[in-house]
Amino acid sequence: MIGSSLRRHAVSARYGSSRALVLTARLMQVKPSPTPAQPSKTPLAPKVVVKVPETPQQPPKDVKAKVQENNANPKNKKKFSFTGFLFKTFLVSSALYGATLYAATKSDTVMDFVIDKQLPYYEELIDIIENGSVDDLKKKWDSVSSNVQLPSKEKIEEITYKLEQQGEHLIEKTKKKFGGSHPQRESAKASGYITPTEQLQRPVEIETVSNVTEKLPQITLKEGPKSFADDTVKATILSFNELISLIDASSIGPQKDVLIKSINENINNLSAKLSSLNSSFEEELQAKLKKSQTELLSSYTQKELELTQNLLDQYNYEKTELDKKYLAKLSKEVDAAKEAISQAAVNATSMVRVEQTKRFEKMVKDKIDTERNGRLQNLENVNSRLEELEAFALSLENQITASSSKTLIQRSLSNVKSLLFNTKEETQAKLFKPYVQELEKSSSKADDEVISLALAELKPLLNGESSQSILTIPQLLTAWEQLTPELRSASLLPPNAGLLGHLASAIFSKLLLPVKGAKPQGKDIESVIGRVEQSLTRGDLDVAVEEVANLKGWTRKLADDWVREGRKRLEAEFLVSLIDTEAKIL
Repeated sequence: MIGSSLRRHAVSARYGSSRALVLTARLMQVKPSPTPAQPSKTPLAPKVVVKVPETPQQPPKDVKAKVQENNANPKNKKKFSFTGFLFKTFLVSSALYGATLYAATKSDTVMDFVIDKQLPYYEELIDIIENGSVDDLKKKWDSVSSNVQLPSKEKIEEITYKLEQQGEHLIEKTKKKFGGSHPQRESAKASGYITPTEQLQRPVEIETVSNVTEKLPQITLKEGPKSFADDTVKATILSFNELISLIDASSIGPQKDVLIKSINENINNLSAKLSSLNSSFEEELQAKLKKSQTELLSSYTQKELELTQNLLDQYNYEKTELDKKYLAKLSKEVDAAKEAISQAAVNATSMVRVEQTKRFEKMVKDKIDTERNGRLQNLENVNSRLEELEAFALSLENQITASSSKTLIQRSLSNVKSLLFNTKEETQAKLFKPYVQELEKSSSKADDEVISLALAELKPLLNGESSQSILTIPQLLTAWEQLTPELRSASLLPPNAGLLGHLASAIFSKLLLPVKGAKPQGKDIESVIGRVEQSLTRGDLDVAVEEVANLKGWTRKLADDWVREGRKRLEAEFLVSLIDTEAKIL
């Protein structure tokens, strides 16, 4: 809307400037005739009569040929518009900027880019994109359009008049500049051709006209409306009078009196209506002011009453709260005073009781001392003898209890040891769990920390085992003898061996000769096998397990199950022997 109005004013301004140029050209060529219907704002100029000689105006042949050639081959050259280029660049940049901010609302990567680069007004535009609506845009557009003030008709006419004046001055300067003699003029006169420029530069015959003009009568208000007219009406009448003073009344005729009379009547009526409107407006304004004053007074009174009531309620509430706090504090202080008084009374009573007790003890002591010197002389000897008997009875009871618990522990431990060491292969498998629980129950009376810790380690080790699941040393020896061929074959395997390597190791392992006896320094597989067999034969299970645990590579992985079973038996034997040793020293 603003752009269309600005374009309309620009077109009107261009039209005014072109009209000024046309008027000046007409003044230089023709005699103007008076126009009574359209009076001008400028003062009347003297009449000018321009006599143009009737000479044949035939252009030369070469000019005519060039004109025909240009008409036959028109060349439409499109001029470069810097304003259009800036406008298009602004449109493209705005579209790209808006698309970037819209993409930032959808993508975190684009949002990080926008925040890092700190693009101008990105926070406001993103907020409009996310939370804006069409109604908000309409409201902002209405506020902007209301703030923009368009030029009035008077300003446009003033600009048009200035452009006309500038056009006249431009033509006068052009005439002065080209008024002198030109060397081509003589050649043109010789050829009989007169250009339009020469026609314009010919001397103008000026016919002066009398400046005495007949003026129209001025507009005046009547006495009645004149007293009610305000500054706006007076300014309007003054403007009308200035306009009338510029009008030539000689060309209007007899109807001028009627015209001025009608204008006077209309202005008087307008002034009367304006005065009536002002009076009605004042009355209505006073009524509204009185009504609003009454409403404001009533609302103020209501607010005052509400505030007073609120203050009274708040005062009563605060007073009640302060009373409650004061009563609570007073009750606490009274209770504290009562407690202090009662405590002081108790202390005084206790002191009296202590004094009386001391006095009574002193009296009893004196009485006992007196009796001791008589019939109770041997009372101290009897008392010491009784204390000795009491100590002996307590020690005897402790010894009996320890012996009983020791017997129970030894009995339960012997059951566990019989399952662990003396189990034959033909006997039925028995679980260790009930025997371990019995041992734990019997040792609970002994209250020995070492036995408790050993049972805590032994219980998870033997809870899920039976007499056949923990291998004996002969069983471990048999398992080792079954494992030795695989160990020999694995010891001959090269690193990263394939199928051929496995076949070769299996064949060559048959050719190895077993080693008899133990080689303390030998590290080959046969020496290790010999040492392990000798240790198992002698019953040194810990040495055998250590030898096997020191193996490397595939041989160690093959012997992993055997090492696990051996360590399980070693742990069980160690914990059982520890409990047995501790039970003996109870």
